[in-house]
Amino acid sequence: MEEVLVSTDDDADLAAVVEALRQAGLSVTEVLTEVGVVIGTADSDKLASLSAVPGVAEVEPQRTIQLPPPDSPVQ
Repeated sequence: MEEVLVSTDDDADLAAVVEALRQAGLSVTEVLTEVGVVIGTADSDKLASLSAVPGVAEVEPQRTIQLPPPDSPVQ
């Protein structure tokens, strides 16, 4: 399973897009209504199906950034 961020079109019906994403294989963990972003997990082979959902602008893997501790010599 891969964590993904799904951006929706500005004029999309967010509730309908979320339901269609679930049908396409996304396990929704959070919906950021104000910015039209859906966060969830899906198998890597489902990403193309998620991108094909009407109202979806972009599907991208969620990235994790690790910063060194404040006392680290590399800043």
